[in-house]
Amino acid sequence: MKTIEGLSKKFSLSTTDFIKIGSSLAIKEKKREFQLEKLEIMDRYNVKTVLELKEKIERGTIPEHPSWEDFIELKNIEAEIKDLESDIRALQET
Repeated sequence: MKTIEGLSKKFSLSTTDFIKIGSSLAIKEKKREFQLEKLEIMDRYNVKTVLELKEKIERGTIPEHPSWEDFIELKNIEAEIKDLESDIRALQET
């Protein structure tokens, strides 16, 4: 297996830049996975926002179970996405 130093030279990057770019790509991929999961849940209930899902639950348009669990999951996913976006900004600022 090639070392980080060898790979960074192969791509004409410093080791630091190579690691920074790789880390940024990994974080962006994780963010994309969360976004896909969020879209799948929202599509399940035919909503465009988390607030719209909450309103449908409260009005009784959709059954409370498992929609409340999915609502909570969506809120957690949104928090994860924000956290990942913060990580990406922090890497870009270094």
